[in-house]
Amino acid sequence: MNKYAFLFLMFIFSYYSCSSADENELDTPEINNNDTPVAVPPVTELKAQITQNPNELYLTWRNPKTWEGGQIIGVEIYYRPIGTTDEKKVNTLQSGEGYILKLPTAEPYSISLVAVDNLGRKSERSTITASPSSTGVPLADSCTYVLIEQFMDKNKGVFWKSPKNKIPDAFIYWQQAHAIDVVLYSYERIKDNNPILAATYREYFERWFQNHGNNYHHDNNDPTGFSNPYTDDMCWIGLTLLRMSEVLDDNKFADTARRLYDTYIITRKWTDDKGTGLPWNNENNSNGRSRNTCTNTPGCLMAAKLYQKFGDEKYLSDAMTLYQYAVKNLLKADGRMEEPPLTYTQGTFGEACRQLYHITGEKQYMQYAEKVINYTITSNRCLRNGILRDEGTSMDQSIFKAVFIPYAVNLALDKDADNTIRQNLILFLRKNADVLSANLNRGAYPEMYCSYYWGEKFSGGVASMGAQASGASLLEGVTRMNLALDNH
Repeated sequence: MNKYAFLFLMFIFSYYSCSSADENELDTPEINNNDTPVAVPPVTELKAQITQNPNELYLTWRNPKTWEGGQIIGVEIYYRPIGTTDEKKVNTLQSGEGYILKLPTAEPYSISLVAVDNLGRKSERSTITASPSSTGVPLADSCTYVLIEQFMDKNKGVFWKSPKNKIPDAFIYWQQAHAIDVVLYSYERIKDNNPILAATYREYFERWFQNHGNNYHHDNNDPTGFSNPYTDDMCWIGLTLLRMSEVLDDNKFADTARRLYDTYIITRKWTDDKGTGLPWNNENNSNGRSRNTCTNTPGCLMAAKLYQKFGDEKYLSDAMTLYQYAVKNLLKADGRMEEPPLTYTQGTFGEACRQLYHITGEKQYMQYAEKVINYTITSNRCLRNGILRDEGTSMDQSIFKAVFIPYAVNLALDKDADNTIRQNLILFLRKNADVLSANLNRGAYPEMYCSYYWGEKFSGGVASMGAQASGASLLEGVTRMNLALDNH
Protein backbone atom coordinates (compact mmCIF):
# COMPACT_ATOMS: atom_id res chain seq x y z
CA MET A 1 0.00 0.00 0.00
CA ASN A 2 1.46 3.39 -0.95
CA LYS A 3 1.58 6.25 1.47
CA TYR A 4 -1.36 8.08 -0.16
CA ALA A 5 -3.69 5.10 0.24
CA PHE A 6 -2.61 4.68 3.88
CA LEU A 7 -3.27 8.33 4.71
CA PHE A 8 -6.72 8.09 3.06
CA LEU A 9 -7.71 5.10 5.21
CA MET A 10 -6.53 6.83 8.37
CA PHE A 11 -8.66 9.87 7.48
CA ILE A 12 -11.78 7.73 7.02
CA PHE A 13 -11.24 5.88 10.34
CA SER A 14 -10.74 9.10 12.26
CA TYR A 15 -13.90 10.67 10.75
CA TYR A 16 -16.23 7.83 11.74
CA SER A 17 -14.72 7.52 15.21
CA CYS A 18 -15.28 11.20 15.92
CA SER A 19 -18.84 11.14 14.51
CA SER A 20 -19.83 8.21 16.75
CA ALA A 21 -18.55 9.91 19.91
CA ASP A 22 -20.44 13.11 19.12
CA GLU A 23 -23.73 11.25 18.64
CA ASN A 24 -23.41 9.44 22.04
CA GLU A 25 -22.94 12.73 23.83
CA LEU A 26 -26.17 14.11 22.33
CA ASP A 27 -28.30 11.08 23.24
CA THR A 28 -27.03 10.40 26.80
CA PRO A 29 -27.08 13.11 29.53
CA GLU A 30 -23.90 13.55 31.42
CA ILE A 31 -24.07 11.38 34.53
CA ASN A 32 -22.54 12.36 37.82
CA ASN A 33 -21.20 9.10 39.16
CA ASN A 34 -21.58 10.45 42.68
CA ASP A 35 -25.40 10.72 42.30
CA THR A 36 -27.76 7.79 42.99
CA PRO A 37 -31.12 7.39 41.21
CA VAL A 38 -33.99 9.19 42.97
CA ALA A 39 -36.65 6.75 44.25
CA VAL A 40 -40.17 8.13 44.61
CA PRO A 41 -41.31 7.35 48.20
CA PRO A 42 -44.57 5.37 48.49
CA VAL A 43 -47.69 6.54 50.29
CA THR A 44 -48.01 5.51 53.94
CA GLU A 45 -50.82 4.84 56.44
CA LEU A 46 -53.11 3.47 53.71
CA LYS A 47 -56.47 2.58 55.28
CA ALA A 48 -59.97 1.69 54.08
CA GLN A 49 -63.12 2.63 55.95
CA ILE A 50 -66.61 1.26 55.28
CA THR A 51 -69.02 4.11 54.51
CA GLN A 52 -72.76 4.43 55.03
CA ASN A 53 -73.34 3.28 51.44
CA PRO A 54 -73.25 -0.32 50.16
CA ASN A 55 -70.17 -1.53 48.22
CA GLU A 56 -68.13 1.56 49.05
CA LEU A 57 -64.82 2.19 50.81
CA TYR A 58 -63.32 5.46 51.89
CA LEU A 59 -59.57 5.30 51.34
CA THR A 60 -57.16 7.52 53.28
CA TRP A 61 -53.38 7.72 53.12
CA ARG A 62 -50.42 9.98 53.71
CA ASN A 63 -48.56 11.33 50.71
CA PRO A 64 -44.77 11.54 50.95
CA LYS A 65 -43.50 15.03 51.59
CA THR A 66 -41.57 16.95 48.97
CA TRP A 67 -38.09 15.48 48.63
CA GLU A 68 -34.95 16.41 46.73
CA GLY A 69 -35.72 15.69 43.11
CA GLY A 70 -39.49 16.10 42.92
CA GLN A 71 -42.89 16.37 44.54
CA ILE A 72 -46.00 14.22 44.47
CA ILE A 73 -48.76 15.38 42.15
CA GLY A 74 -51.16 12.51 42.81
CA VAL A 75 -51.68 8.78 43.21
CA GLU A 76 -52.87 6.00 40.94
CA ILE A 77 -55.43 3.66 42.51
CA TYR A 78 -55.70 0.00 41.49
CA TYR A 79 -58.12 -2.61 42.80
CA ARG A 80 -59.05 -6.23 42.11
CA PRO A 81 -61.12 -8.91 43.85
CA ILE A 82 -58.96 -11.24 45.91
CA GLY A 83 -58.21 -14.46 44.05
CA THR A 84 -58.49 -12.89 40.58
CA THR A 85 -56.18 -11.09 38.18
CA ASP A 86 -58.94 -8.77 36.97
CA GLU A 87 -57.31 -5.53 38.13
CA LYS A 88 -58.91 -2.18 37.40
CA LYS A 89 -57.54 1.33 37.70
CA VAL A 90 -59.34 4.51 38.74
CA ASN A 91 -59.46 6.66 35.62
CA THR A 92 -57.95 9.83 36.99
CA LEU A 93 -54.89 10.64 39.07
CA GLN A 94 -56.05 11.46 42.61
CA SER A 95 -54.64 14.43 44.45
CA GLY A 96 -55.16 14.89 48.17
CA GLU A 97 -55.19 12.10 50.73
CA GLY A 98 -58.67 10.61 50.47
CA TYR A 99 -60.92 8.94 47.91
CA ILE A 100 -64.30 7.17 47.94
CA LEU A 101 -63.86 3.94 45.99
CA LYS A 102 -67.14 2.59 44.61
CA LEU A 103 -66.95 -1.14 44.01
CA PRO A 104 -69.25 -3.52 42.12
CA THR A 105 -69.58 -6.13 44.88
CA ALA A 106 -69.14 -6.60 48.61
CA GLU A 107 -66.17 -8.96 48.69
CA PRO A 108 -62.51 -8.71 49.70
CA TYR A 109 -60.40 -6.52 47.43
CA SER A 110 -56.70 -5.94 47.00
CA ILE A 111 -56.23 -2.17 46.79
CA SER A 112 -52.94 -0.57 45.72
CA LEU A 113 -51.77 3.02 45.52
CA VAL A 114 -48.83 4.31 43.50
CA ALA A 115 -47.44 7.80 44.09
CA VAL A 116 -46.56 9.81 40.98
CA ASP A 117 -44.24 12.83 41.03
CA ASN A 118 -44.05 15.92 38.84
CA LEU A 119 -41.52 14.23 36.53
CA GLY A 120 -43.78 11.25 35.91
CA ARG A 121 -41.79 8.89 38.10
CA LYS A 122 -43.70 6.34 40.18
CA SER A 123 -43.27 4.78 43.60
CA GLU A 124 -43.58 1.17 44.57
CA ARG A 125 -47.10 0.01 45.40
CA SER A 126 -48.67 0.33 48.84
CA THR A 127 -51.28 -2.41 49.15
CA ILE A 128 -53.98 -3.38 51.62
CA THR A 129 -56.89 -5.81 51.64
CA ALA A 130 -60.34 -4.52 52.54
CA SER A 131 -63.98 -5.49 52.16
CA PRO A 132 -66.91 -3.09 51.68
CA SER A 133 -70.25 -3.78 53.34
CA SER A 134 -73.21 -5.01 51.32
CA THR A 135 -75.49 -2.71 53.31
CA GLY A 136 -73.19 0.11 54.41
CA VAL A 137 -72.90 1.13 58.05
CA PRO A 138 -75.29 3.15 60.21
CA LEU A 139 -75.25 6.81 59.30
CA ALA A 140 -74.31 7.45 62.91
CA ASP A 141 -70.93 5.82 62.25
CA SER A 142 -70.26 8.12 59.32
CA CYS A 143 -71.36 11.27 61.12
CA THR A 144 -69.22 10.44 64.14
CA TYR A 145 -66.32 9.56 61.83
CA VAL A 146 -66.56 13.03 60.26
CA LEU A 147 -66.48 14.58 63.74
CA ILE A 148 -63.29 12.68 64.53
CA GLU A 149 -61.60 12.88 61.15
CA GLN A 150 -62.22 16.59 60.53
CA PHE A 151 -62.33 18.12 64.01
CA MET A 152 -60.17 16.02 66.36
CA ASP A 153 -56.50 16.57 67.09
CA LYS A 154 -55.85 12.84 67.30
CA ASN A 155 -52.51 13.30 68.99
CA LYS A 156 -54.26 14.95 71.93
CA GLY A 157 -57.77 13.51 71.75
CA VAL A 158 -59.30 17.01 71.86
CA PHE A 159 -61.32 18.91 69.30
CA TRP A 160 -60.85 22.00 67.15
CA LYS A 161 -63.72 24.41 66.49
CA SER A 162 -63.27 24.14 62.69
CA PRO A 163 -62.17 21.41 60.25
CA LYS A 164 -58.42 20.73 60.48
CA ASN A 165 -58.15 23.75 62.80
CA LYS A 166 -58.74 26.25 59.98
CA ILE A 167 -59.74 28.87 62.55
CA PRO A 168 -57.58 28.25 65.64
CA ASP A 169 -59.16 28.86 69.02
CA ALA A 170 -57.39 27.83 72.21
CA PHE A 171 -60.38 28.52 74.45
CA ILE A 172 -62.51 25.49 73.60
CA TYR A 173 -62.95 23.71 76.92
CA TRP A 174 -66.45 22.87 78.13
CA GLN A 175 -67.44 21.89 74.60
CA GLN A 176 -64.76 19.17 74.70
CA ALA A 177 -66.96 17.27 77.15
CA HIS A 178 -69.86 16.96 74.74
CA ALA A 179 -67.77 16.22 71.67
CA ILE A 180 -65.97 13.31 73.37
CA ASP A 181 -69.33 12.16 74.78
CA VAL A 182 -70.42 11.42 71.20
CA VAL A 183 -67.38 9.17 70.76
CA LEU A 184 -68.10 7.47 74.09
CA TYR A 185 -71.61 6.54 72.93
CA SER A 186 -70.19 5.32 69.63
CA TYR A 187 -67.59 3.25 71.50
CA GLU A 188 -70.30 1.56 73.57
CA ARG A 189 -72.19 0.62 70.43
CA ILE A 190 -69.31 -0.73 68.31
CA LYS A 191 -66.87 -2.18 70.85
CA ASP A 192 -68.02 -5.80 70.49
CA ASN A 193 -68.35 -5.85 66.71
CA ASN A 194 -65.38 -3.65 65.87
CA PRO A 195 -62.71 -4.14 68.54
CA ILE A 196 -59.97 -2.54 66.43
CA LEU A 197 -61.85 0.74 66.09
CA ALA A 198 -62.87 0.51 69.75
CA ALA A 199 -59.20 0.25 70.75
CA THR A 200 -58.46 3.38 68.73
CA TYR A 201 -61.28 5.20 70.50
CA ARG A 202 -59.87 4.16 73.88
CA GLU A 203 -56.58 5.75 72.89
CA TYR A 204 -58.43 8.99 72.13
CA PHE A 205 -60.13 8.89 75.56
CA GLU A 206 -56.78 8.45 77.30
CA ARG A 207 -55.25 11.32 75.35
CA TRP A 208 -58.25 13.55 76.09
CA PHE A 209 -57.76 12.79 79.79
CA GLN A 210 -53.99 13.29 79.71
CA ASN A 211 -54.42 16.64 77.96
CA HIS A 212 -57.10 17.68 80.48
CA GLY A 213 -59.75 18.18 77.83
CA ASN A 214 -57.86 21.17 76.38
CA ASN A 215 -58.17 23.12 79.62
CA TYR A 216 -56.66 26.54 78.86
CA HIS A 217 -56.43 27.38 82.57
CA HIS A 218 -53.28 25.98 84.17
CA ASP A 219 -52.98 25.88 87.94
CA ASN A 220 -49.78 24.24 89.16
CA ASN A 221 -51.47 23.53 92.47
CA ASP A 222 -54.34 21.62 90.83
CA PRO A 223 -53.69 17.86 90.90
CA THR A 224 -56.63 17.15 88.61
CA GLY A 225 -55.64 19.44 85.72
CA PHE A 226 -59.31 20.26 85.09
CA SER A 227 -59.97 23.22 87.40
CA ASN A 228 -61.15 26.39 85.70
CA PRO A 229 -62.44 29.86 86.61
CA TYR A 230 -65.87 28.87 85.25
CA THR A 231 -67.82 26.60 87.56
CA ASP A 232 -70.16 25.36 84.83
CA ASP A 233 -67.23 24.30 82.64
CA MET A 234 -65.90 22.11 85.45
CA CYS A 235 -69.36 20.58 85.95
CA TRP A 236 -69.68 19.62 82.28
CA ILE A 237 -66.16 18.17 82.28
CA GLY A 238 -66.85 16.33 85.54
CA LEU A 239 -69.96 14.70 84.08
CA THR A 240 -67.91 13.43 81.16
CA LEU A 241 -65.24 12.06 83.48
CA LEU A 242 -67.96 10.13 85.33
CA ARG A 243 -69.32 8.88 82.02
CA MET A 244 -65.84 7.72 80.97
CA SER A 245 -65.56 5.82 84.22
CA GLU A 246 -68.86 4.05 83.56
CA VAL A 247 -68.14 3.20 79.94
CA LEU A 248 -64.48 2.19 80.33
CA ASP A 249 -64.81 0.62 83.80
CA ASP A 250 -61.86 2.67 85.03
CA ASN A 251 -62.10 4.43 88.37
CA LYS A 252 -59.33 6.94 87.69
CA PHE A 253 -61.80 9.08 85.75
CA ALA A 254 -64.41 9.02 88.52
CA ASP A 255 -61.76 9.66 91.19
CA THR A 256 -60.61 12.72 89.24
CA ALA A 257 -64.20 13.95 88.91
CA ARG A 258 -64.73 13.50 92.64
CA ARG A 259 -61.60 15.48 93.51
CA LEU A 260 -62.54 18.21 91.03
CA TYR A 261 -65.99 18.50 92.59
CA ASP A 262 -64.83 18.38 96.22
CA THR A 263 -61.98 20.85 95.78
CA TYR A 264 -63.05 23.30 93.10
CA ILE A 265 -66.82 23.11 92.48
CA ILE A 266 -68.91 22.70 95.61
CA THR A 267 -66.53 24.90 97.60
CA ARG A 268 -67.78 27.88 95.57
CA LYS A 269 -71.44 27.57 96.67
CA TRP A 270 -72.97 30.49 98.52
CA THR A 271 -76.22 31.02 100.39
CA ASP A 272 -78.73 33.83 100.88
CA ASP A 273 -82.48 34.05 101.39
CA LYS A 274 -83.03 32.47 97.95
CA GLY A 275 -81.17 29.34 98.94
CA THR A 276 -77.80 27.75 98.20
CA GLY A 277 -76.43 27.60 94.69
CA LEU A 278 -73.26 27.55 92.61
CA PRO A 279 -71.88 30.76 91.06
CA TRP A 280 -71.09 31.00 87.38
CA ASN A 281 -67.39 31.73 87.96
CA ASN A 282 -64.87 32.77 90.60
CA GLU A 283 -65.07 36.52 89.98
CA ASN A 284 -66.27 38.45 93.00
CA ASN A 285 -68.85 40.56 91.19
CA SER A 286 -72.56 40.32 90.39
CA ASN A 287 -71.95 38.57 87.09
CA GLY A 288 -69.47 36.05 88.44
CA ARG A 289 -71.54 35.30 91.55
CA SER A 290 -74.77 34.83 89.62
CA ARG A 291 -76.22 31.37 90.33
CA ASN A 292 -77.44 30.66 86.84
CA THR A 293 -79.10 27.70 85.16
CA CYS A 294 -76.10 26.55 83.15
CA THR A 295 -74.13 26.08 86.37
CA ASN A 296 -76.64 24.69 88.83
CA THR A 297 -78.28 22.13 86.53
CA PRO A 298 -75.03 20.27 85.69
CA GLY A 299 -73.88 20.79 89.28
CA CYS A 300 -77.02 19.06 90.54
CA LEU A 301 -76.58 16.19 88.07
CA MET A 302 -72.89 15.77 88.89
CA ALA A 303 -73.63 15.56 92.61
CA ALA A 304 -76.34 12.94 91.97
CA LYS A 305 -73.99 10.83 89.85
CA LEU A 306 -71.21 11.11 92.43
CA TYR A 307 -73.65 9.75 95.02
CA GLN A 308 -74.53 6.86 92.72
CA LYS A 309 -70.85 6.09 92.18
CA PHE A 310 -69.45 6.50 95.69
CA GLY A 311 -72.51 6.26 97.98
CA ASP A 312 -71.45 9.24 100.11
CA GLU A 313 -74.55 10.95 101.53
CA LYS A 314 -72.99 14.41 101.22
CA TYR A 315 -73.34 14.18 97.43
CA LEU A 316 -77.03 13.36 97.66
CA SER A 317 -77.47 16.27 100.05
CA ASP A 318 -75.71 18.58 97.58
CA ALA A 319 -77.83 17.32 94.70
CA MET A 320 -81.05 17.99 96.60
CA THR A 321 -79.86 21.42 97.69
CA LEU A 322 -79.05 22.45 94.11
CA TYR A 323 -82.29 20.89 92.88
CA GLN A 324 -84.26 22.97 95.39
CA TYR A 325 -82.45 26.12 94.35
CA ALA A 326 -83.27 25.42 90.70
CA VAL A 327 -86.95 24.69 91.33
CA LYS A 328 -87.38 27.75 93.55
CA ASN A 329 -85.43 30.29 91.47
CA LEU A 330 -84.89 29.04 87.92
CA LEU A 331 -87.73 26.77 86.79
CA LYS A 332 -90.74 28.51 85.23
CA ALA A 333 -94.30 27.29 85.61
CA ASP A 334 -94.52 26.17 81.96
CA GLY A 335 -91.34 24.06 82.12
CA ARG A 336 -88.73 26.58 80.95
CA MET A 337 -85.43 26.54 82.80
CA GLU A 338 -84.30 29.97 81.58
CA GLU A 339 -85.18 32.75 79.18
CA PRO A 340 -84.89 32.06 76.33
CA PRO A 341 -85.28 28.31 76.84
CA LEU A 342 -82.20 26.44 75.65
CA THR A 343 -81.99 22.73 74.99
CA TYR A 344 -78.86 22.06 77.00
CA THR A 345 -80.14 23.29 80.33
CA GLN A 346 -83.60 21.81 79.70
CA GLY A 347 -82.05 18.41 79.09
CA THR A 348 -79.56 18.58 81.95
CA PHE A 349 -82.11 19.48 84.60
CA GLY A 350 -84.40 16.79 83.21
CA GLU A 351 -81.65 14.21 83.61
CA ALA A 352 -80.78 15.45 87.12
CA CYS A 353 -84.41 15.00 88.15
CA ARG A 354 -84.61 11.57 86.52
CA GLN A 355 -81.52 10.44 88.42
CA LEU A 356 -82.92 11.78 91.70
CA TYR A 357 -86.11 9.81 91.06
CA HIS A 358 -84.15 6.59 90.69
CA ILE A 359 -82.12 7.37 93.81
CA THR A 360 -85.08 8.28 96.04
CA GLY A 361 -88.09 6.67 94.37
CA GLU A 362 -90.01 9.94 94.82
CA LYS A 363 -92.32 10.55 91.87
CA GLN A 364 -92.01 14.35 91.96
CA TYR A 365 -88.55 14.13 90.50
CA MET A 366 -89.71 12.12 87.49
CA GLN A 367 -92.60 14.53 86.98
CA TYR A 368 -90.19 17.45 86.75
CA ALA A 369 -87.98 15.46 84.36
CA GLU A 370 -90.97 14.84 82.11
CA LYS A 371 -92.08 18.45 82.34
CA VAL A 372 -88.86 20.10 81.22
CA ILE A 373 -88.06 17.54 78.50
CA ASN A 374 -91.63 17.58 77.19
CA TYR A 375 -91.55 21.39 77.08
CA THR A 376 -88.48 21.21 74.84
CA ILE A 377 -90.15 18.95 72.27
CA THR A 378 -93.53 20.70 72.22
CA SER A 379 -92.95 24.43 72.68
CA ASN A 380 -92.50 26.59 69.60
CA ARG A 381 -89.90 28.45 71.63
CA CYS A 382 -87.62 25.45 71.08
CA LEU A 383 -88.80 24.31 67.65
CA ARG A 384 -88.80 25.26 64.00
CA ASN A 385 -91.01 23.32 61.61
CA GLY A 386 -91.52 20.61 64.18
CA ILE A 387 -87.85 19.87 64.92
CA LEU A 388 -85.32 21.44 67.26
CA ARG A 389 -84.42 24.94 66.16
CA ASP A 390 -81.05 26.49 65.38
CA GLU A 391 -79.90 28.00 68.69
CA GLY A 392 -77.04 30.07 67.25
CA THR A 393 -73.71 29.76 65.49
CA SER A 394 -71.21 30.35 68.29
CA MET A 395 -69.19 27.46 69.71
CA ASP A 396 -71.37 27.61 72.83
CA GLN A 397 -74.73 27.75 71.05
CA SER A 398 -74.01 25.25 68.30
CA ILE A 399 -73.27 22.41 70.72
CA PHE A 400 -76.33 22.86 72.96
CA LYS A 401 -78.31 20.10 71.23
CA ALA A 402 -75.44 17.64 71.76
CA VAL A 403 -76.10 18.04 75.49
CA PHE A 404 -79.87 17.60 75.23
CA ILE A 405 -80.05 14.52 73.00
CA PRO A 406 -78.50 11.84 75.27
CA TYR A 407 -80.69 12.91 78.18
CA ALA A 408 -83.81 12.94 76.01
CA VAL A 409 -82.97 9.42 74.85
CA ASN A 410 -82.52 8.32 78.48
CA LEU A 411 -86.03 9.52 79.31
CA ALA A 412 -87.47 7.88 76.18
CA LEU A 413 -86.00 4.55 77.32
CA ASP A 414 -87.01 4.91 80.98
CA LYS A 415 -89.96 2.56 81.61
CA ASP A 416 -90.87 4.47 84.76
CA ALA A 417 -91.63 7.60 82.73
CA ASP A 418 -95.12 8.44 81.49
CA ASN A 419 -95.81 6.20 78.49
CA THR A 420 -97.43 8.92 76.38
CA ILE A 421 -94.48 11.26 76.90
CA ARG A 422 -92.10 8.40 76.08
CA GLN A 423 -93.87 7.54 72.83
CA ASN A 424 -94.05 11.20 71.76
CA LEU A 425 -90.39 11.61 72.57
CA ILE A 426 -89.42 8.53 70.55
CA LEU A 427 -91.33 9.80 67.51
CA PHE A 428 -89.91 13.29 67.92
CA LEU A 429 -86.32 12.10 68.08
CA ARG A 430 -86.79 9.85 65.06
CA LYS A 431 -88.31 12.72 63.11
CA ASN A 432 -85.31 14.93 63.87
CA ALA A 433 -82.96 12.14 62.78
CA ASP A 434 -84.89 11.57 59.55
CA VAL A 435 -84.77 15.26 58.68
CA LEU A 436 -81.05 15.52 59.42
CA SER A 437 -80.32 12.36 57.41
CA ALA A 438 -82.19 13.75 54.42
CA ASN A 439 -80.12 16.93 54.53
CA LEU A 440 -76.66 15.38 54.80
CA ASN A 441 -74.65 15.54 51.59
CA ARG A 442 -73.38 11.97 51.56
CA GLY A 443 -71.50 12.55 48.33
CA ALA A 444 -69.27 15.03 50.18
CA TYR A 445 -68.12 12.38 52.68
CA PRO A 446 -65.81 12.65 54.62
CA GLU A 447 -66.70 16.34 54.56
CA MET A 448 -70.33 15.44 55.30
CA TYR A 449 -71.06 18.34 57.62
CA CYS A 450 -74.15 19.03 59.71
CA SER A 451 -75.87 22.38 59.51
CA TYR A 452 -76.76 24.41 62.60
CA TYR A 453 -80.40 23.68 61.74
CA TRP A 454 -81.10 20.06 60.81
CA GLY A 455 -83.83 21.10 58.39
CA GLU A 456 -81.26 22.61 56.02
CA LYS A 457 -78.25 21.30 54.15
CA PHE A 458 -74.80 22.55 55.06
CA SER A 459 -74.45 25.65 52.91
CA GLY A 460 -70.68 25.78 52.66
CA GLY A 461 -68.11 27.98 54.32
CA VAL A 462 -66.34 26.84 57.47
CA ALA A 463 -68.08 23.96 59.20
CA SER A 464 -68.67 23.97 62.96
CA MET A 465 -67.50 21.37 65.46
CA GLY A 466 -70.48 22.24 67.64
CA ALA A 467 -72.96 21.65 64.82
CA GLN A 468 -71.23 18.40 63.86
CA ALA A 469 -71.21 17.17 67.45
CA SER A 470 -74.90 17.99 67.79
CA GLY A 471 -75.80 16.14 64.60
CA ALA A 472 -73.62 13.16 65.49
CA SER A 473 -75.14 13.12 68.98
CA LEU A 474 -78.61 12.94 67.45
CA LEU A 475 -77.77 10.03 65.13
CA GLU A 476 -75.85 8.17 67.84
CA GLY A 477 -78.69 8.76 70.30
CA VAL A 478 -81.45 7.60 67.97
CA THR A 479 -79.41 4.54 66.98
CA ARG A 480 -78.92 3.71 70.68
CA MET A 481 -82.63 4.21 71.30
CA ASN A 482 -83.73 2.06 68.36
CA LEU A 483 -81.37 -0.77 69.30
CA ALA A 484 -82.64 -0.74 72.88
CA LEU A 485 -86.26 -0.73 71.77
CA ASP A 486 -85.64 -3.55 69.28
CA ASN A 487 -84.01 -5.65 72.01
CA HIS A 488 -87.12 -5.30 74.17
